[in-house]
Amino acid sequence: MVQVRIEEFIFREFPSFRRGLVVATGLENRGRFPELEDKFNDEELHGAVKAVDLKNDFRVVAWSDAHRRFGSNPNKFPPAHAALVKRVQKGGVNLPFINKVVAVMNYNAMIDCIPVGGDDLERAGKLLSLRRAKGDEIFVPLGYPDLREKPDPGEVIYVAEDSGEIMCRRWNWRNGHVTRITEETGIMLMNIDGLGEGSEERAVATRDRVALMLERYCSARTTVALLTPSQPSWSFEV
Repeated sequence: MVQVRIEEFIFREFPSFRRGLVVATGLENRGRFPELEDKFNDEELHGAVKAVDLKNDFRVVAWSDAHRRFGSNPNKFPPAHAALVKRVQKGGVNLPFINKVVAVMNYNAMIDCIPVGGDDLERAGKLLSLRRAKGDEIFVPLGYPDLREKPDPGEVIYVAEDSGEIMCRRWNWRNGHVTRITEETGIMLMNIDGLGEGSEERAVATRDRVALMLERYCSARTTVALLTPSQPSWSFEV
């Protein structure tokens, strides 16, 4: 049994926050899928990315404000979805095709300008928490397996409690290396985070598209859920 939970403090401080969840099992994450790759060249995606005003769009501003409230500078440590949109807006950027699941994450983060991230459940353990950091947890940044960092006390982190390993720092800034999605990943949990105006509807819409894409492109079996102030935790079998 795996449990994912949100600290009560987070819902109290950010009452509009909603986390959509997609559990995917039986993933086939090797190889390419031309239709999925074509989506990155689609006019709909590039139109959506170009339309985002990174200084004024509420889907960016809400997260910038949240980061400041827990003591993080969003200009220095931007939420991943905003950084991704900014990168593509510069033009002439071809995002690397890491694997099919990562492509699904990046596509949905950009098309809806919303944080989307996932972790390999076989590496993450049985208890996953979004909470404030104590400062003694461990973070191995994605792509830097030999580096060890400590979070700032009070920073919002997503952590595997069994190991103390941080899966994502500063709420949605940077993913960890240990639980990263690889071609070998067969079981994963994906998070879709809504904040601000229409947060629940937006998180659910993106969540459901993510689930359909994982089923189509990765032959996954999916289960979805939503964490809210009235349902701050969810347990499931894998």
